[in-house]
Amino acid sequence: MSHSNKPTLQLLSSYCWLDKDHTRHAKISEKGLKSIDLEPIVLKQVPPIKRRRLNGLSKMAMHTSLSCLETAGVSAQNTLTVFASEHGELNRTISIIEDIASSQEVSPKDFSLSVHNASLGLFSIFNKNTKPGTSIAAGSNTFGFALLEAYNLLTRFPDKKVLLTCFDLKVEAPFDTLQKQTVPSYSLSVLLSLDTNQSQPGKAFSFGFRSTQIAPVMQAPLALAFYDFLHNEDESSQLATDRHQWVFTKHAL
Repeated sequence: MSHSNKPTLQLLSSYCWLDKDHTRHAKISEKGLKSIDLEPIVLKQVPPIKRRRLNGLSKMAMHTSLSCLETAGVSAQNTLTVFASEHGELNRTISIIEDIASSQEVSPKDFSLSVHNASLGLFSIFNKNTKPGTSIAAGSNTFGFALLEAYNLLTRFPDKKVLLTCFDLKVEAPFDTLQKQTVPSYSLSVLLSLDTNQSQPGKAFSFGFRSTQIAPVMQAPLALAFYDFLHNEDESSQLATDRHQWVFTKHAL
């Protein structure tokens, strides 16, 4: 199938943060690593009184989201949003369960922010963003289906832009033993549009997927593998996840 028959998006900007202690789990090329933020997150854009409400997961998502938008010169108040996380606030939930099991009082903040869309909610509140937003979880296919949701939003609102942020924390014990591979702590934000007629060369890409029964080779999370693809010379890439094969193609218009 040609890229003309697949969803096509214009990449306006991107920003990726990775925990520097987890680079060996990211399986990213040396060239890709050079473009990734490995520094501790400061979040100077967020006032300290608000910053205290952010934990590791939401702090990562806020950092890459705001940095991605700043790179493109786009307001955080007016973008459509798709926040995607395979595990969400799993580590916070583990902490809550451990408190209950040891007869400790559960933190009201931890309880209220343990839902999967907590990071999206905080982003919307902090930036007074009342535009449509979606929270996605789809296992190892989370980033791919988040891209599909971004495309669906843009077909409904073709004059808008979508901020897609895909993020996860390294899963802590005891659930880390259930993983087929270690997922590093990372956050990737991309700003997308349908304005392909005015895209810059090399900034447009198409994607597609199909079901497969072939067991995937161990690799980076799909979001990081896609980011690595953006920074290498390949025109197309096939990336395997559980039960799906994703195909990404760069093309100039």
